Amino acid sequence: MSTLSINATTEPPSILRGRLSLVPWLTVVPLAVVMAYADGFWLVALRGAVGSIERTGQPFASWLRESTLTLPVFVLAVLGALTLAARWFGPELRKANTVMATGLLVVAAGTLVGLAALAASSAYDYHLQATQLQLMDSMQSMPSMPSMGSMGSTGSTEHQQQASLGLQVRAVGYGSGILLLTNLALVSWVVAVRGGRLDVSTTRPQG
Repeated sequence: MSTLSINATTEPPSILRGRLSLVPWLTVVPLAVVMAYADGFWLVALRGAVGSIERTGQPFASWLRESTLTLPVFVLAVLGALTLAARWFGPELRKANTVMATGLLVVAAGTLVGLAALAASSAYDYHLQATQLQLMDSMQSMPSMPSMGSMGSTGSTEHQQQASLGLQVRAVGYGSGILLLTNLALVSWVVAVRGGRLDVSTTRPQG
């Protein structure tokens, strides 16, 4: 047990630096950046269409802030996809089908990250919308505000909450398709700009 703890806590910094030097950052970073900011654009656009009114102000600032915050997650997703490709296909992709397969792995990883962010945003929008509807319903039942009684009832509030939930679910469904197509187009563009090449490692086989 002591041997395990020593191995887990005394790894030399030089080994860590060596591992980081093997990461093809010139491949990882561009792929992560284009997907993070493109997916962030669609997230803010969908929020503006079906999201809570409290979160629709300053769309450019929201896009820039949230895309930047998710960028490290996209970096990890791309890194994971390239690491998996390196294990499956080797440290250098020589064939077109392995480049294509690696590109699809990157698209899948980036789309999963974007979809998770979209689902979390939609869930928060629904929470805000449901809270607003409940507040309006409680105001309608207050004796001091009889004019609010004509605006609806508890039944209509529940119906509006269900409609809001259905709208958010559809937004996530449509959004997932948009994110997938966007990431597929962007990754294909990056690969084309790089001459049809994707680096999964900085190492090269001998000979």
